[in-house]
Amino acid sequence: MDPHIVLAKTPQGVEVLSHRGHDLPRTLRHALILVDGRSTVDELEKKGAIIPEFLAALRELITRGLVAPRSAGGMGAAKSPASRVAASPYHRSLLGLAESILGERSEKVARKIEEAGPSREELAAVVDACYKLIRLTIDEAKAEQFREAAREALSRDV
Repeated sequence: MDPHIVLAKTPQGVEVLSHRGHDLPRTLRHALILVDGRSTVDELEKKGAIIPEFLAALRELITRGLVAPRSAGGMGAAKSPASRVAASPYHRSLLGLAESILGERSEKVARKIEEAGPSREELAAVVDACYKLIRLTIDEAKAEQFREAAREALSRDV
């Protein structure tokens, strides 16, 4: 995960924190509480040092659509790909994953995801296309990381 990305709670993340009825494991809940919309991943990692597997918890929050990356410029910064789309929770999860894994190089992948249809099958096809794009233009390890996390996100019921 790019240590310079600033993470913010999504409306769904705020909702989960305000109602304890959600089945959110303690580690994820504590990580979600730390996300403030101003701290970078690096800063959050320092704050959450006592939380086991903290970076994995942040990735899981992104996958669940409870947290989304935003640009590090702060409140007036340009919107990230994750905040531009008003599509399904699956779209938001995939966009968050793309930005958290690829950082500034996520734009082409984000565009592909935004243009995908609403069904899981169409999104799965886009994940495969994004995997190929990332593998060819960015990095094989990041491509594999994206594909694995995206498949996991699509396998969940939202």
